[in-house]
Amino acid sequence: MPFSSLLFLHLFLPAFLVAYWLTPGGARNYTAIVASLAFYAWGAPRFLPVVVALGVIDFAVSHRIARHRGTVHGKWLLGIGVTLHLSVLAYFKYSNFFVAQIGELLDHVGYEPLPWTKVVLPIGVSFITFEEISYLTDVYRGDARPARRLSHYLLFLTLFPHSIAGPIFRWKDLEAQLAERAHSWALAQEGFERFSLGLAKKLLVADSVAVIADGVFAMSRDQLTPALAWLGAGAYAIQIYFDFSGYSDMAIGLGKLMGFRFKENFDRPYISASITEFWTRWHISLSSWLRDYLYISIGGNRRGRTRTLVHVMIVFTLSGLWHGAAWTFVIWGVFHGAFVTIERLVGARRDRVPLVVQHATTLAIVIVGWVFFRAGSLGQALDVIAAMFGASGGGAAPARGELAPNFAVFALAVGAAIVLVPLAGKYRGSAAPTAVRALTLIGARLGYVALFVLSTIHLTNMRITPLIYFKF
Repeated sequence: MPFSSLLFLHLFLPAFLVAYWLTPGGARNYTAIVASLAFYAWGAPRFLPVVVALGVIDFAVSHRIARHRGTVHGKWLLGIGVTLHLSVLAYFKYSNFFVAQIGELLDHVGYEPLPWTKVVLPIGVSFITFEEISYLTDVYRGDARPARRLSHYLLFLTLFPHSIAGPIFRWKDLEAQLAERAHSWALAQEGFERFSLGLAKKLLVADSVAVIADGVFAMSRDQLTPALAWLGAGAYAIQIYFDFSGYSDMAIGLGKLMGFRFKENFDRPYISASITEFWTRWHISLSSWLRDYLYISIGGNRRGRTRTLVHVMIVFTLSGLWHGAAWTFVIWGVFHGAFVTIERLVGARRDRVPLVVQHATTLAIVIVGWVFFRAGSLGQALDVIAAMFGASGGGAAPARGELAPNFAVFALAVGAAIVLVPLAGKYRGSAAPTAVRALTLIGARLGYVALFVLSTIHLTNMRITPLIYFKF
């Protein structure tokens, strides 16, 4: 049940908010749990018992870990818990991929492929797995206390604003709010405004621009010209940012409607002057998770320069694999890791390069990288990238109006302006308006209610484009 669906906007959300606000303060968590379980069951009913069962196991194991923290027994308990969650993730997310690879190998040597029934990927499994691992790890490290109530931990895992596509929460950040939080009409108003902005980003910009990106990526290699290939890749860069950051905005807004204050997940990533900076601004909850629970755990920068660079490549390769069980995602991760590694090797010498060149180069690298992320196969990705750099057939392409209708071109222009305008402030050395502030200004003039209504009207007349990160 996407947030940008009529069912959610006109039925689930109003019914939940009425029930939630009418529930006495001490019982609101239970209303939220029931609603969250119903919300998750709508999209993944078969996986819901697994989520609940793992939550119960986590609750019990975390208390034993806390009692044996710093001992071999505690480390074993943590290892068992982490292995359990990674095994569940591996089965649901990667078993189809690995069985397919084995099948291709067997076919190559003349054997029949293995009999296999494809496993359906439950929505949100990657996000939930990372939250469970961080919870157990933080308890073992002493950075967090185990949950006092099972209901608090189950709500933490299933809280519907984030359960299907993040952001990735950490128990230690929400523990106090799950036990007690302040509700006010002022905070609820902020929540509605933030939700409306996110909905507009998703429906009015991302879904409109998707028409261009989908059209270009559906073209054959002999139809692609450099201009069309860059247009498609650039359109997808706008689409995925407004799609995912819009969803994060909606999650943050829904949280405020429930009295929660969630951390930000994006910070103007397209104004970055390096790939390293890009990853401090893009999907912050994931990049910080990988730093704190993977990079540091395998040694970080504590074992010399060469090992540090190896650790960087490991983290980015696994980051790509986390996004999807396909070689395109692995290469996307390796692609970003390679540039972060190069930046570390170059070091301060990058400062000799004019800032405008650093920004332009970083943006171009990110856009090229998105081709691997968007393409349906490695071959298609290489075809698009080849066309971007002049190696294309240049055959007959669809008419401009068919490939890029006026509303999509307008949405692309608006999206590009919103993400690039903050660069002006960066060059001036003064605070620049963020993408959120720019959208807030638009909302203030049009009215958040009007923006919400406009998005809803647009939803009834447009095709529904699923959230990109639902499949991760």
